[in-house]
Amino acid sequence: MNPWLSILPPLITIALAIWSKRILPSLLVGLLAGGYLLRPTLTGGFESAVDKIVATLTDKDNLRVLLFLYLFSGLIGIIKRSGGIKAFSDQAGKHIKTEKGVLLVLWALIPVTFIDCGFRIVGAGSITRSLAEKHHVSRERLAFMLNNTASPVVELVPIATTYVGFNVAIIAQGLKLADLNGSVSAYAIWLRAIPLEFFSIVVLLITFLSIFFQFKQPAKGSIDGRSGMSGGQTHMHEETGKPMIRPSVKNLIFPMVSVVVLSLFFFWYFGSAEAKRISLFSAISDSEPNRAMLVSLVITLTLTVLYYCFQKYPLKQQTADIFSGGNEIMTTLAILSVAWPLAAVAQDLGLNDLVRQQLGSSLPAWSVPVSLFLVSSAVTYFTGSGWGAASLIMPFAIPLAATVHSGIPLCVAAVITGGTFGDITSPVAGMVNMSSNITHADHGKYMVLAGRHNFIAAGIATLLFGIAGVLQ
Repeated sequence: MNPWLSILPPLITIALAIWSKRILPSLLVGLLAGGYLLRPTLTGGFESAVDKIVATLTDKDNLRVLLFLYLFSGLIGIIKRSGGIKAFSDQAGKHIKTEKGVLLVLWALIPVTFIDCGFRIVGAGSITRSLAEKHHVSRERLAFMLNNTASPVVELVPIATTYVGFNVAIIAQGLKLADLNGSVSAYAIWLRAIPLEFFSIVVLLITFLSIFFQFKQPAKGSIDGRSGMSGGQTHMHEETGKPMIRPSVKNLIFPMVSVVVLSLFFFWYFGSAEAKRISLFSAISDSEPNRAMLVSLVITLTLTVLYYCFQKYPLKQQTADIFSGGNEIMTTLAILSVAWPLAAVAQDLGLNDLVRQQLGSSLPAWSVPVSLFLVSSAVTYFTGSGWGAASLIMPFAIPLAATVHSGIPLCVAAVITGGTFGDITSPVAGMVNMSSNITHADHGKYMVLAGRHNFIAAGIATLLFGIAGVLQ
């Protein structure tokens, strides 16, 4: 079979995603196209697609990722209903006296809201919105500061976040396609990639400095409305419902501290048992991150439910709120369940041979990281889904990097942080819309403001990826 056919399914998917701004239907069409290339009969494409999806969902590591994401979203659901956010907001309001103080509170909240970008926006946004109104902080500025400290922060944290399982899963898929699955840990690759995620680092620096320098208000934007959600990531609703128990800051702090501490422990515990190492970093690098995160989350969820039960938060209501919270991330789970089989189909069609024989001999090694960053940024900007773009690109980025002898961690960083650019800049991105909604900002003005800063950060990141590619 001609190996050039292997790029047809992902190309169809990317083209449809950019045109329709809908990741999941585009993935399904791409998967069916690949299925028919593998089995060109009347029903062969559907049979191949179903077989690949079943194989993906019966994989132990994949199941751990999907279950973790669902339960984590469920945990966020009961945290919101416990009243912890409301209590924290009331306490913070007693100490904030200036506009800068309000914006600094957003940064101070990172240690208790970093576990998920949706939770970060909903939690920190709910806490600071009333404070911002009191101290005359513009809604557009608050939305900008809120969103730019969500995804860029979460993706840089290597433990206790929804990004951990996702990133490790797509990196592992790329390593498998590059025939490197047994020689290096996907989690270790990600740890080495984090300091190279230049866009996220630069945009966080720009966002922080904007607190202390003159902040020019944007002219009225040309983008109307607050719709356009692509369905690429979890969409945490602003409405959290009336607290079921007496609001207390402890209801927010307890599960946050629990999941972080337990994650660190089980990363070390499973890693040291596997590699016979004592060093925390060495153990974490060799750990099974999906297993450690899932065990930590299940224990945290159990302890949190019991803790809330003692406060008279009915178990029946908690169960309903856990499912309600988990259901909010079903779109993301569906994307993963189709994106992984699509990568497997591309491999069966000869993607490895194509990368090695064609692209590997034509692209200079230095150009690969910057090219991947630009492609990931563009796809995410037009589709609004960083996770969707990374699911499409990562399985092909790692084999390409290995073939041309470009640094794999650098290329992984390029794909991930390119997705972050779109997540915080695209008019159709879920986090962008969520930020403007929860702060009641004018979406057009907010987009002009965010674009001005984020495109500057993207330009700097492009230059840094080019330099890093030359120096690698």
